Amino acid sequence: MSLLFSEVTLRRQDGKDIIFYESGHPDEYDMRELLKYEGRYASLRTVGLNGLTVQVQHYRFLGGSKRDWLAEAEHIALIKAYDEMVPDVLFTQRDDVEHLEYYEFQM
Repeated sequence: MSLLFSEVTLRRQDGKDIIFYESGHPDEYDMRELLKYEGRYASLRTVGLNGLTVQVQHYRFLGGSKRDWLAEAEHIALIKAYDEMVPDVLFTQRDDVEHLEYYEFQM
């Protein structure tokens, strides 16, 4: 099984980083649409998106066991839970997670 996900880091002008996870690999156009219309990003819109730096990193989790079908349904929640339980090594730093692509743009 292979899960595709992206880590989205939103860097505000005050230097504060906010991290979201997205399923799949959204391109820049998709990310701009998500930032404008997706409910999870609504709090950012109230403060304004101008000057926001958006960094997107694409990953593939290379799981292999049959029980990993559970991860397919809720893999973002599992990634967050893993990061909370094992703070020394983030999920994206595991040997079975492959970093695929990175891009950044300004709003």
